[in-house]
Amino acid sequence: MMSKLDERNQMANHRRLTSAISSTAEKRYIEFVECYPKLANRFPQHVIASYLGINKDTLSRVKRRHNIK
Repeated sequence: MMSKLDERNQMANHRRLTSAISSTAEKRYIEFVECYPKLANRFPQHVIASYLGINKDTLSRVKRRHNIK
């Protein structure tokens, strides 16, 4: 069971790293909201920005551009 959890964690980390390298901040945030809709409103903006590897001001601009609250 632990190896299955480790495998899932490794896959999620790989996907996040690949996204951080190859995607725009806008695309990363949109994917985050699609994958984790409940978390987007639950955590402070600076925590989400850090997770996505972007600046909180950039996250603010992305959210404002898409009228996301």
